[in-house]
Amino acid sequence: MHSHSFTRLLTASFFLILLFFAAAWAEPTVVDNGNQPANGLVRGELRELWRAGGEDDDVFFGTLGGVRTDPEGRLYLLDGQLSQVHIYTPDGEHLATVGREGDGPGEARNPADMFVAADGTINILQSFPGKVVKLTPEGLPAGEATFSAGAGSEGQFGVLIAGRGHGQDMILAGIRMTFGGAISTQTYFLARCDEQAQQKVALLEKEHTINYAELVMDEAAMDFIWGRMAVGQDGRVYVAPERDAYAINVLGVDGTLQKVIKREFKSMPRNEKQRQLATQIIEAVAANYPTPARQITIEDTDPVLSSIQVTEDGRIWTQTSTGNHQTPEGTWMVLDVFDDNGTFEKQVALEGDHKADRDAVILLPNGRIVVIVGALDAWLNQQGAGANAEEAPEAEPLEVICYELNEK
Repeated sequence: MHSHSFTRLLTASFFLILLFFAAAWAEPTVVDNGNQPANGLVRGELRELWRAGGEDDDVFFGTLGGVRTDPEGRLYLLDGQLSQVHIYTPDGEHLATVGREGDGPGEARNPADMFVAADGTINILQSFPGKVVKLTPEGLPAGEATFSAGAGSEGQFGVLIAGRGHGQDMILAGIRMTFGGAISTQTYFLARCDEQAQQKVALLEKEHTINYAELVMDEAAMDFIWGRMAVGQDGRVYVAPERDAYAINVLGVDGTLQKVIKREFKSMPRNEKQRQLATQIIEAVAANYPTPARQITIEDTDPVLSSIQVTEDGRIWTQTSTGNHQTPEGTWMVLDVFDDNGTFEKQVALEGDHKADRDAVILLPNGRIVVIVGALDAWLNQQGAGANAEEAPEAEPLEVICYELNEK
């Protein structure tokens, strides 16, 4: 090879290396948005398509912990109390009920979430001991997977709380725990895993210590991204890691922080009713611990964001603390909407008379909206509403309503 050809090759290789490291060290894009959306507030008409459950349906729901779709638009509803998944057509026809409670193949106990993989496999997340129970699209057992963070995580107990799918990858959130006497060291985690739940990339972690001899349930210390996470069509993960900040981190498939989307926001103080509800929720969580809580600490405000959801067009929809309580007349919830670049595009006020603090709202990738009427009361009822089961609310039968959203 001529010396000048070798020099050109060496120079090109050098610049490629520089480009690689420049990309690896690049600062994330920060999108700062003001308090007002570019296109203002619009009203969203919810046109009912179908409903299931309630008092007049043959299908009964215990608690609904996960609502997902597949590429054909079928709807999957995870009943965490009955440990089964109901499958509906896009038009609301009940196709099948798969899974059941137990410890055998294809069985789970008290699952917390579920998702559907690209090949149609139904992945059910059992909370504790944490594992992923797999079913074929027909509901037959398809194996199990146990989360592992890799070397150094041996001997830890795992709890799985939330999960999403992208291709054959799993995006799992949960808690790794080790015990030493009365002390439990807990690592809250969000990780991208392979189809066997083996961690590929650690996306987010937070340490928390529990002293069972002096059990304190601290709302802020226990906060994590359980409901504040979403996965886009391209596999990027959207999370809001800070409870009291309006900041959405956009993570690439490799875990790199690519973008931070911010918005000016001021949380409103909780009123007495909201403080009581927050306390009731923490009491319900405390009921799962082996010793009673000596103290419960509640924050003065609700979390800034309670959910993040991404539609097929790349828009980001968020549910906020003010949007749950301060709404125009005739509406019950205001959602913030950001375009695929992170610009605060608009707010959508949902018309109707649902209850933002007690009914669950799921925005499907295709833009349809599912409302689970009475979701919180059903969960509290299952938990016994804390240490005193007599405080459990009388929950009406859960009802699922699928809507088409039309903006005015």
